[in-house]
Amino acid sequence: MEPGLLPTGKERILLVDDDETQVISIQNMLQRLGYKVTASTDGREALKVFSEKPSEFDLVITDHMMPQLMGENLAQEMLRIRSDIPIILCTGKVDLVPDEEVKEKGLRGYIVKPFGVRECAELVRGVLNKEEEMKRRNF
Repeated sequence: MEPGLLPTGKERILLVDDDETQVISIQNMLQRLGYKVTASTDGREALKVFSEKPSEFDLVITDHMMPQLMGENLAQEMLRIRSDIPIILCTGKVDLVPDEEVKEKGLRGYIVKPFGVRECAELVRGVLNKEEEMKRRNF
């Protein structure tokens, strides 16, 4: 990729964060990169949306610390429904989520808030590219 260009995509992303300001900011960022984003400020509602149409999403991005349903627990429930859904965890503290723990929980990555558009774009595209490569290898 040429310097200055951001990776983009057209995939469908489910974004979950209890902070409405964060949701609006991240949703706008992802949409400018070309992604179709369904956003929720409630983990339980996001789980309901996902469980009704799990094949409608290519990626989930969820906040770590949320009331009622923590991001890790939301991720586990979603993985029970669809074991191949790639999930990225957002956190305000890097020490909360060691790399080994992320992988053990079936998550594909994490990003520390606040983050910029380049960091987000590269992580999302990197995770989606890895998923596409894994699917090609399995066929």
